[in-house]
Formats: sequence, structure tokens, C-alpha cells
Amino acid sequence: MDMNVADVWYWIMAVLLWLYVFTDGFDLGVGILCLHTESEAWREAMTASIDSVWHANQTWLVMLGGVLFGAFPLVYGTVLAALYLPAGFLLFAFMARGIGLEYRAEADRKRPWSLVFGWGSLAVALAHGFLLGGILQGMPFDGLRFLGGAFDWFSPFTILVGLTLVCLYAMFGAAWLVLKTDGELQAQARLWGLRYGSATVAMLVLLVGYILLDGNLGHLVGRPGQRGLSPGFVLLLVGAVLCAALYFRALGKGWERRPLLYCAVMLVFVFAAFGTSLFPLIVPPGVTARAAAAPAPMLRVMLAVVGGLLPVLVFYNAYQYRVFGGKVAPEDGA
Repeated sequence: MDMNVADVWYWIMAVLLWLYVFTDGFDLGVGILCLHTESEAWREAMTASIDSVWHANQTWLVMLGGVLFGAFPLVYGTVLAALYLPAGFLLFAFMARGIGLEYRAEADRKRPWSLVFGWGSLAVALAHGFLLGGILQGMPFDGLRFLGGAFDWFSPFTILVGLTLVCLYAMFGAAWLVLKTDGELQAQARLWGLRYGSATVAMLVLLVGYILLDGNLGHLVGRPGQRGLSPGFVLLLVGAVLCAALYFRALGKGWERRPLLYCAVMLVFVFAAFGTSLFPLIVPPGVTARAAAAPAPMLRVMLAVVGGLLPVLVFYNAYQYRVFGGKVAPEDGA
């Protein structure tokens, strides 16, 4: 298939989505893990580890929304309108999480705000799953008119996607805490990493098994309208499983950087498996990237603008991680 400018934007969106899921995924995971401890000193260290980066991590979500609005207005205007309920839930969850994190830093009684931050992070992960699953399972359209109902997004598949993301984010959060902390908290983070890593692999197996048995979801695994898995999907999935195995080995060996690195590479394989299977569809079962794209001249102008902006954002984020690198200082967790 010839690659045109709409296809280029499809893959730029995939890269932005990967950046957002990975970077905001680990700070959402830290929030979820805050619910596993009653120690406010540990919670102080855990939130301190993401204080300097969580705002920047969300710039990828803003960028993603802008690209969706400019490059694929059909998707922005129709699909999001059909997903008002989970999108609204996501906004409230974002607010709860942000309020919990910011107020916690100033409050004398920190526990209530720690819980708001933790449950808000969990709610954001579930909302991500409902939105992503709602799109991936397919949305019926007649032109610009959505033919489904207000609760079509709520299904066994979207629940599975939501629970998978909760486990995946917690796995990333544990790997981040292994990198940023030491002592007893780091040892506990390794244990959380083993538990949530195992849960993530189990949820991925359940998710692929569900898709395998449901012929209506074959477009996600390279077998549109059929059951089974395409060879390319299986190959990429094996790559993801190998990364998961390396992640467990790195936790067992006591390495600090590699667990997070293997999480990032595993996510690349998962994105590649589902992204290449889905392409050129952007909203299954029938809306392709080219059909949903803005006019080609507009896409070329955006390519020039975003092409100049993207390296700046990447440099800004990389510089920030460098400046605030290293372990959480003892006084941050006091």
C-alpha cells in the first residue's frame, strides 16, 4: 500500500499515544500503588518522585488531542461525541487526581488527599480503558451519524482493557519507584513490580484469548472478520512476552534502570502488534485514516509545524528528566 500524508499522521499519532501511555502510565501507577501502603512517609517519597515530571508527562495528551483535532477532525468530532460518558468520567478523574496530589502537599492531614490521589489515578486508568476499548471494539457509523447507543462503550471487552491498563500502569509505577527510591521502599516496589507484572501478563493473555474467540474483534489481530491470530501479530506478541521475562529477571537481579527500560520496549511491541494489525483503520470496523483525515494541504502544513515543535518537546522533556534525575532525597520522604 502506498503511504500518503494521512498514513504518516496515523503513525505520528501512534508514537504520541505511546509516549503518553508510557510516561503518564508510570505516574498513574505510582498513584495506584499509593493505595497499597498506609505509611504517609512512603507516600511522601512516592509522590515526590513524580512531582517534577507529572505535568510534563501530560503534554503528550495535549499534543495528542491537538493532532486528533487537526489531522483527523472526523474522529475528533464524531467518535468523542459518542463517548461522552467515559470522556466525562475521565475529566472528573483527572481533576480528582490533580486536586489530591496538589492539596496533599499543603495539607496537615495528608491521608484523605492521598486517597483522593490514589483513587483518582485508578479511575483515570479505568477511563482510559473504557475509551480505548470503546473505539477498538468498533463503532457503527452512517456517514457522520453514530448508530450505537450511549452505553455501547461498556462491555466485557472494555472492562478487560480497563483492568489491563490498571495492572500495566501499576507495573510501570513499580519500575519507576525501583529507579527513584532505595531501602525498604525500593524493596517493596520490587515486590509490587513482580505482582503487577504477573497480573499484566495474565490480563494480556485473557485479552488476547477473548479477541481470539470473538470473530468480531479479528481486526485487532490481523484477522478481520475471522477468529485466530495473524503470524505478524503472534511474532510481535512474542517480543512483548520476552520483554516481560527480561523485566522479571531485572527485578530479581536487583537492577534499577532496566525494569523501566524493559517496560518501555514491551509497550513498543504491544503497540506495534495492535497498530500494524489495525492499520489502515482508525475507527473500526470501517473508518480508515485516509477517510477521516483533513485535506492533504492542511496535513502538510501541520506536518511542518508539528515537525518543528516535536523535537523541542522531546528535548524539553529529556532535559527535565536529566535535571530532576537521581533518587528521591531523604528529606522529600520525611
